[in-house]
Amino acid sequence: DESLFVYDCSSAEKQPLGEKGQDGKGTDKGSDDILAFAFSPSGDYFALTDDNKRLILFRTKPSWECVSVRFVNRRCTSLVITAAEDKIFVADKSGDVYSYSITEPQADGKLELGHVSLLLDVALSPDDRYIVTADRDEKIRVSLTKAPYSIVSYCMGHREFVSKILVIPNCPDLLLSASGDSTLRLWEYKSGEEVHCCQLSTICGPQATKPDQKYTVSRITYCCQGGYIAILCD
Repeated sequence: DESLFVYDCSSAEKQPLGEKGQDGKGTDKGSDDILAFAFSPSGDYFALTDDNKRLILFRTKPSWECVSVRFVNRRCTSLVITAAEDKIFVADKSGDVYSYSITEPQADGKLELGHVSLLLDVALSPDDRYIVTADRDEKIRVSLTKAPYSIVSYCMGHREFVSKILVIPNCPDLLLSASGDSTLRLWEYKSGEEVHCCQLSTICGPQATKPDQKYTVSRITYCCQGGYIAILCD
């Protein structure tokens, strides 16, 4: 069925105002703006979070359908679905990462790890062994997914917040990161070693001549067939 699927977040279940969430704190009124979304690696699942602190899971095959609507503790900044397609990892503004089951789509989330500052992105290695988190305080942390309290390495070098991270699918030992310092960096993330640093001001055209011009990356994507990287700057 190739018909267009439309889902109106404003019609989804809302948590009553003042009702306590999983963290024991009351809810506040939000909008229906989508804050983060991701497909599973196979494309069989799609998940999103919105400003109303909802985590909405869809199954895309054989046709799109909403599987569950759950509520998160804090507004989220990023999410990723495991290669095994059994969990969703959600990063939030308080610096925590929660996991939500796909196989048990009504189950509450489980706290997996935390940073002391706001998390901006979360990524997984292609084999789900490593979970990588990036925060507002210039840090990239690499942990074991099954034991997130076990920190494997830190990738340190950015001078401002780390806005986006991506483990390169067909180079699974390499991590790409972008930052408010207008650099794009390549890492061997398991050791925390920086492999290359690209100053975005050198590739962004004539406007780069402005001395105070910033290039903050809001999206990174990778084409496996051609080995191309595309970035979107705010």
